[in-house]
Amino acid sequence: MVSLNPVKRTPDQLYNNRLYGISRFLWMRQIYSQIQKVKQHFQNFLSPQVYDINSFSWFSGFDIETCLAEIRETAVSLNLQLPLEIVKEIFDYACQTSCTEPKYPHRFWIDQVHQGSLPDGHSVVRALVDEPSNCPAIKQLIHDPILLEIVHRYLQYRPNRITAHLTWSIASNLPETEIQKIYPPTYYHYDIAGYNFMTVYFYITAVQDEYSGPHIMIEKSHLHKPLALLFSGRHPDDLVYRYYSRQQERIILGNAGFGFIQDPSCIHKIKPPVNNHRLLLQLRYS
Repeated sequence: MVSLNPVKRTPDQLYNNRLYGISRFLWMRQIYSQIQKVKQHFQNFLSPQVYDINSFSWFSGFDIETCLAEIRETAVSLNLQLPLEIVKEIFDYACQTSCTEPKYPHRFWIDQVHQGSLPDGHSVVRALVDEPSNCPAIKQLIHDPILLEIVHRYLQYRPNRITAHLTWSIASNLPETEIQKIYPPTYYHYDIAGYNFMTVYFYITAVQDEYSGPHIMIEKSHLHKPLALLFSGRHPDDLVYRYYSRQQERIILGNAGFGFIQDPSCIHKIKPPVNNHRLLLQLRYS
């Protein structure tokens, strides 16, 4: 049965810090990075701090220099890969842990969702897995030294905040236009997740075609946005194509465990899955 425990919304779920809105401007993100860089330099000089970094990484040998160059140029770098046993651990955690849906007041489990509906008839298009950082594999990833080095060098400061988000996107036969009304990330958008930020994504289920829920982005859109797109949170495709070439659109596909690092101030979206639920892990650094 669906849990009758009411869901308590956290600040991360509500995204209610309106001051973060100034980060829509590239120059503001750059200023914030410089302020944090100087601040942390003096903090460490006066009182050296030990940063919580693991000694072990699943990405040993990953080319950090190439990764940083790609993100700076296009907003994304691909080809991270989790070991299959870690993918299974995260997948199992998501199957065995309760979930929430932003417009539904009770917790539920993913195996209670059938054809896009819960037993009480409520339609769901996504399920946010509770407390992902309680999963040991995710806890390891949060403090991975390779990921933290990339984030540190891209943002130019050590992130003040790291959050993990494990999300099921529910397979549905609804028309995409109907899903967009209730699942905002299926519209083209850019993130405002702090004063400066970046995100690491891992497909925990395989995303091998356009029906599996791929992440789609506009390359280089983190560097420039026309005024028409700067002050609105969601953009229809035709408006985006008016300002960006279709050749800049990248559909990101990968097997289970495939990962990529992105500056999420670029314009991006999820294409709703049709065949099977998609499970995505996001590590957000700000």
